Amino acid sequence: MSIGSFLLNKENLALVGKKSWKFGRALILEQGLKYYEAHPQDVARIEQNLALMGLPNTAALRDETLKEIIIHYFEKIFALVKGYELVWICRNRVEVGDSLRHFAEAQRDGKAVFIGQSHFGATYLMASVLMVHGYDLTVVGNFPEPVGSMLASGSRAMAEKYDLGTTHFLNLAEAGVDVPMEMMKLLLTRQIVSNVFDENNPFCRPVTLLGKQIFGGTGMDLILKNFKDDRVVLVTPFLIRTGEDTFRYEVDRHYAADGDIIDSFYRSLEKRVRAWPAQWYFIHEVHESFEDKRLPQHRS
Repeated sequence: MSIGSFLLNKENLALVGKKSWKFGRALILEQGLKYYEAHPQDVARIEQNLALMGLPNTAALRDETLKEIIIHYFEKIFALVKGYELVWICRNRVEVGDSLRHFAEAQRDGKAVFIGQSHFGATYLMASVLMVHGYDLTVVGNFPEPVGSMLASGSRAMAEKYDLGTTHFLNLAEAGVDVPMEMMKLLLTRQIVSNVFDENNPFCRPVTLLGKQIFGGTGMDLILKNFKDDRVVLVTPFLIRTGEDTFRYEVDRHYAADGDIIDSFYRSLEKRVRAWPAQWYFIHEVHESFEDKRLPQHRS
């Protein structure tokens, strides 16, 4: 059992649904810390991965990382079961500054937006941040049941009740979904599309992160090579936790004309990992990114 499967259960969905952010967060954090106490092998793996990536392998960073991983799963549960409070937090507790200017530019100029998503920070609140500012988007991901249905129905209900933009889901868990083709269609029709670039799959290639060679990109370069900067705005957003219930939304702009777009994405991720290493929740499975999963025809 992993920390995710331990925390993501019907009892905790009900618990977080009944409690406010403050009290639900505290209760899930308490459960998660007990899980790690009972599973020292998971803690050891995180310590090994911190060392593997050249991050400070200190007790302080280890403990803070454990806490942030648990909070990530609390935010996932919260996004699944909350409506009004989720909207309120995204409206009132997220500092956006001028980070939305890239989306406004795309809307003004009739361009699509590709969001390069990574496993860092408060990812399960990011779509709602755009929604409360009136943007519609499609999120690509693997959302097995019941998560897929809960996300889709929750997004529709929030959009209708609070007059928000809408998040649609391109769900890899659904049979027959042709993700590359659907993404191409969305970008060609000037939509906002989000997909991860830092998972390891057969379409990945060698990339560098924190001075280590791993495999990443998830094949996004194979899709994005078909679009120039006059058609698609390329961004990597990060929702950084600045307190127990406060966040800052940061967005980096990237340009196809500059060359290796996947490398550019990773430089943005690296900047955040160096600044806030504990919020990189992918650290508990980053060892899997060292495995070459490429299909023979994609190896050079």
